[in-house]
Amino acid sequence: MGKRITKASQSEPSIEELILYGIYSVRKAKETCTFERLVAECFEKFPKVFGFRRYPHWPDALKFDRPLRKLREKGLIVGESRQYFELTQFGEEKAKEIEKIIKTGGIPSLNKLPSTRSNEDRLINYVKNHPLFKSYLANPRDFSFSGDSFRNLLMCTLETPIRILKQNLAYFKKLAKSYNEEEIIQFLKVCEEKFIKEAEKGAKGDSY
Repeated sequence: MGKRITKASQSEPSIEELILYGIYSVRKAKETCTFERLVAECFEKFPKVFGFRRYPHWPDALKFDRPLRKLREKGLIVGESRQYFELTQFGEEKAKEIEKIIKTGGIPSLNKLPSTRSNEDRLINYVKNHPLFKSYLANPRDFSFSGDSFRNLLMCTLETPIRILKQNLAYFKKLAKSYNEEEIIQFLKVCEEKFIKEAEKGAKGDSY
């Protein structure tokens, strides 16, 4: 079984604990806790914690990866990002403890969160290590891919609206430009031409 919440965490829950509480909040509302729903819930409740520092109006989905793995390892949750998450009995008990802490104003201070640059470094490395980018580098002239793999690159699912894909893609391109990553920029342009324009045709009524 996992450890009980320490006195230190009672004043400032960790990101891991806030994500656990996010799952609890979604399930408490009788909703299915998909990855997207979880990101939205956590970002809505704690925007300064879960948003990009340079672009605070956007949630940083990479902040969820390691904490979700840890929560599973501790036996607090079950489920996968491609499906949905559920709390175990012990996870629900801990989430209720966290809820009490949050209601007393115990939110992590921003100076304890990763720096902007480290977040952006991680995102650039994420793209560089993604199978889709590696496939592009191996054969740029005949590069092809599935819609699922491109949505995965942009940390989206099949249910994600085109406008959100466009927003994520625009952010990736802007970030690659700020890092002078020409190969990534070209890669994203190719993906955009091959996928976004096609996807738009089937997304009637979905505004940018």
